Amino acid sequence: MHRWLGSRARSAVFAPIGDIGRAAGVERRLDEAIRSGVLADGERLPSESELASMFGVAVVTAREALVGLRSHGLITTVRGRGGGSFVLGPVPPGEAELRSRLTTMSRVDLADRGVHYSVVMTGCAELAAERATSDDVADLRGLLGSMAGDDAASMQQADTELHLALAALTRSARLSREVIRLESEVGALLRLPLFEAHHRSSLLRETTTLVEAVEQRDPDAARDAMRLRVRRALEDLAELRTGVR
Repeated sequence: MHRWLGSRARSAVFAPIGDIGRAAGVERRLDEAIRSGVLADGERLPSESELASMFGVAVVTAREALVGLRSHGLITTVRGRGGGSFVLGPVPPGEAELRSRLTTMSRVDLADRGVHYSVVMTGCAELAAERATSDDVADLRGLLGSMAGDDAASMQQADTELHLALAALTRSARLSREVIRLESEVGALLRLPLFEAHHRSSLLRETTTLVEAVEQRDPDAARDAMRLRVRRALEDLAELRTGVR
């Protein structure tokens, strides 16, 4: 995992819950972080008391949240010395599963989710261009390099990490958590077209333009590049949706 996963995005995950203060809120926050990849497969979670302190809840609340995560197969708990609760990252959905999921969505629902995703991510791209340091740009360049191969799964993972990285660069815990939520909810579906080679080539070009805009500290260009990426993904999805009906 990249450097940013150990700092900004993760601090957003473990920020105090606030007025939610319930096991459901803690469970949802961790669930989304696991499904989006911010918390990696095999990673040891903080202890119950540490989680309670981080989230600002009672220990019993943190314990209930972990019980819920175990019931959904997202963590496993090992007792004894060296034990603890460990992440069981879900297997990424394959092409057939994603195509099936796409058929259950109406055009209105798909468009509505797309508008929400686009507004959030264009804002993140704009702020990232304003706030990224040279080290941050180097991290983005590293992710861009990971997308240069011709493997669909690798490109999907790298693109997810890039979106989470841009969210982290906004320095906003609230925005980071929203992107984590969106990635866990619809991120895989938006990357369904990447199973086809020509879509991977297009995304690599668009990502290069986006990273260059961030590197040049050009928020307008970064916003436009992200808007193009999301619009193209939605157009490709709409075309696929017609084909699978």
